[in-house]
Amino acid sequence: MTDRLRAYRYELRLRPAQAQTLARWAGGLRWVWNAALAEQQRRYAAGERHAGYAEMCRWLTGWRNAPATAWLALGPVPPQQQVLKRLDEAYRRFFAKTARRPRFCARGQEPGLRFPSTDHFSIDAQNQRLRALKLGWVRLRLSRPIKGAVRNLSLRRERHRWFASVQVAQPEVLPAAGLAPTLGLDLGVTVFAACSDGTTIAPLQALARQQRRLRRYQRAVSRKVKGSANRRKAVGRLARLHQRIARQRADWLHQCSTALANQHPVIAIEDLKVRVMTASARGTRERPGKRVKQKAGLNRAMLDASWREFARQLAYKLEDRGGALVRVPAPYTSQRCHTCGHVDARNRPTQARFACVACGHTAHADVNAACNILAAGHAVWAQHQAPAACGEDVRRAPAAAPPAPAASTKQEPSEATRTGSTPARAQ
Repeated sequence: MTDRLRAYRYELRLRPAQAQTLARWAGGLRWVWNAALAEQQRRYAAGERHAGYAEMCRWLTGWRNAPATAWLALGPVPPQQQVLKRLDEAYRRFFAKTARRPRFCARGQEPGLRFPSTDHFSIDAQNQRLRALKLGWVRLRLSRPIKGAVRNLSLRRERHRWFASVQVAQPEVLPAAGLAPTLGLDLGVTVFAACSDGTTIAPLQALARQQRRLRRYQRAVSRKVKGSANRRKAVGRLARLHQRIARQRADWLHQCSTALANQHPVIAIEDLKVRVMTASARGTRERPGKRVKQKAGLNRAMLDASWREFARQLAYKLEDRGGALVRVPAPYTSQRCHTCGHVDARNRPTQARFACVACGHTAHADVNAACNILAAGHAVWAQHQAPAACGEDVRRAPAAAPPAPAASTKQEPSEATRTGSTPARAQ
């Protein structure tokens, strides 16, 4: 068995002097990144060879010993070396044509402080504090115990608050053998999640609830003079509101995913392509799109629901409990009758009502889709039982598409239409 990595995140309770020290160190990391990137660009313009991580570390030694940049020596060396390692990895991805060219870090985009070895820090869980190199003891809110072998520590600032991420190695949990999916989930906008057992989960709509305040704060920013102190204050208020919305959404998603993972070991869910579904409908100048404003509102609602983040949380929480998340193809789940299997676009006359034109079965449209997802999850799970019997891990196996029914030749509507009868109604 191999170990799996997991991170625990805690908020630091810093004194003002400690917060200023961490802010200076973070600014030094930004300077190291920009200085190394500028040197790499100079070497490229001069036709010299690209410098690797080891050579950049020699640059760092010279900067720490130089009189003009001797202030770098006041901070710990490991975080500065980790910044150079990140820059080297960014260039490797750029050379492999898998990412864009590294760019300079602006003020406010300081990288976090990463201590890669346990020799650089220690954690006192009993007294809820940690000690980092050259920082001393710092209090933190130990909201949950740390389980596993501690590997590294990262300190990052979000606005005026600092957080510590402790990465640990935990033994891999064997998946439960012989357990078929017991729940199917259909994700949507009007109903966040419909379960195959008939229950539904209403959406939080964290962004929609704050739209009036967001518009007011955005107008305040636009009316301020660029570069003024009042504009910085207005931008700070707007950023704090966005941060509050994100925290509300994350907390709510964690509560929902934890409750479902505690009740069901194996759950089937749609494999939604959120990036494709939230594409803009503006079109081009020659061929402009239709109902662009309605589609923009639908995209905003889908992104506010955070289906991908919900699936990510649900997947790792099920794995922690020995379960699995089975992803099934999304087409035809909203048009297929769960009772007779007939597929027809007319089976869903409205967003919430399902009425089969073949057998007359009626139900909530999202609940009927969740039942179809559960049946498809059983089919996908059965296809991977043989590899599971041999000891292979099938939790990340790709979901095979169920055979398309031959009863109808109609095509499934777009995934954006499935979330509501019309974009305007889905809002």
